[in-house]
Amino acid sequence: MATGTGKPIAYVPGQRAARTEYAKRDDVPSNNSVIRGMASSVHARVNRIGQAQDWLGRWQDRIQGRPARPIRALDEFTGETLAQWALTNVLYARKRPAPSFGFGLAPVLTHSVAARRQRRLRGTLLLATLVYLGGSHPSGMAAILAAVLLCQFFAGRVCRTILRWGSNGLVPALLLAAALFALWSFAKPHLPILREAVLEGLLVAPRLLIAVTALHLLDRWACHAYVQSLRPGRHHIARRPFLAPFAAKRIAAHEVTEQWQSIAYRKEGRVDRFVGAGLDSWPKGATRIQLTSARTSEDEEDDLPLATADMSDLDASQKFDADELLDKVRDELEELRGALVETHALPNCDVAEFLGIPEGRWKSLNQSSGGGGATSGWPEATEMCTEARGAPTGHFSRRYLAAQVVAWDGQIVVTVFAHAALEGNTLHFVTRPHVLAPLLPSANVTPARGWDLARRLAETPLHACGDTFALASRVYTTIGRGLGLLTAVTTAAAAVREKDDGRPVSLREHCGRETTEDMHQTEDVQRYVSIVQSRMFSTVSAFLADHGLATGEFTRQAIAITQNYITGDNNQVNTGNMGGGMQQGPLPGGPANRTEKAG
Repeated sequence: MATGTGKPIAYVPGQRAARTEYAKRDDVPSNNSVIRGMASSVHARVNRIGQAQDWLGRWQDRIQGRPARPIRALDEFTGETLAQWALTNVLYARKRPAPSFGFGLAPVLTHSVAARRQRRLRGTLLLATLVYLGGSHPSGMAAILAAVLLCQFFAGRVCRTILRWGSNGLVPALLLAAALFALWSFAKPHLPILREAVLEGLLVAPRLLIAVTALHLLDRWACHAYVQSLRPGRHHIARRPFLAPFAAKRIAAHEVTEQWQSIAYRKEGRVDRFVGAGLDSWPKGATRIQLTSARTSEDEEDDLPLATADMSDLDASQKFDADELLDKVRDELEELRGALVETHALPNCDVAEFLGIPEGRWKSLNQSSGGGGATSGWPEATEMCTEARGAPTGHFSRRYLAAQVVAWDGQIVVTVFAHAALEGNTLHFVTRPHVLAPLLPSANVTPARGWDLARRLAETPLHACGDTFALASRVYTTIGRGLGLLTAVTTAAAAVREKDDGRPVSLREHCGRETTEDMHQTEDVQRYVSIVQSRMFSTVSAFLADHGLATGEFTRQAIAITQNYITGDNNQVNTGNMGGGMQQGPLPGGPANRTEKAG
């Protein structure tokens, strides 16, 4: 049993000896499909060829009278938008990141920093190109700008308003003709200069287009290079950004804090859930029984609980505390890693203890323990160990035992949190299953291979031309609406950078689905919840029986709960009877329970 050293917990008179160890969670994965998909998605670019097809399709829809099809674009869960979200809400946020389940933050944050740097470099080079051409060909750039403004004037509402006013009567028509004649008289002496400016503008415009297209081409090739560095066959993934010491320091700190076992809870609608464990929070399974001595040694299915019994009726061998019960549940869950038959095991089952805290307290938590490095201790470890020494009433922060199964290469993470409370001669045992669903398609970019990669590289110049056209269109529209020459259209509200309210956020939940949609993945989720939850209840029942306590009422409540999570015969799992779970031998050479001293 691995242990760590830490600050001792002071003895409190009148209470039992302080518990100084806790079950430590496994290290987060360093390389799986979730990490590669999320890190690759920050380098995604718009499919300009697909956009052109959509615009042509809209023209056909208009002719045939069909509803206009949407124009494909990047959503908020991919590309530079996702990179900016990760940097703002995770890397540089003044709060601790939510615990990472089934993936690691370092590679995703590293590539987010790289994506931001690439965006800034692209913008700097574009600005430098404009400054260089403006300095070397000032009249040509001025002619291009004047042509843009004239096009916007003639196409805008101002020109239409003037023409409509000039056609309303004889006097307005004469005034309009006089204004045009005065304008021509003013420009006629400068025609040679204007002619030279136009010729220089015709010379500069192709150079500007070629330079901007070349920059977009290099930008897209750099994105391909980043994505290829995350291909499945590559075992080493960058975990620190190059030439970014401050960001590297922050990422190193997050690698430590994402392993800490404090987890915030919040209420969403009518469901309470732990932030980071998944958006799919299942209804809690709560059992509540009075502790009474068993009447006989026979099967207790027909026993009725003795409502009039109190703790004084129990002898010393029958009394226990929540720590003992949860330790027994933890030991039984650890045995799920082993198996009598290979396919009966849950090899990725991790059992650890977490401190559930309200989300309002999250911002006040320390972002570092002061030690620095990978040896930094978890600041709330002492609090979690001392929390169970007294009655749970009045405590916002409570200790949970969590059994977690990571499957589908990190795409699915099932976590069942369990809490035990002993108060008033009553045992309250509650389970809270959570499911992390697979990533959204837009946040799960897969590197191209073989001929598909060659085709994408060959299409890159076409996409770069589309980027140049999109940039020119955006600049044209921005200038026209800024000067009031073009009519402003109703658009979706721009994303506003929200002020950090200190609430915990999870990058994995931000990029994931709410629930599983695949049939087989859904069956696996139901099976994992059934296995873990049934093993928890059967262990508690066996623990009560070993202490000579009645288990009939607890068994009835547990069966009612577990049956609610089983939908169909194909999802039923044989986890043993409620009086004692199926025993499995430990996995040869497998990991043992790891505990760490609180401090």
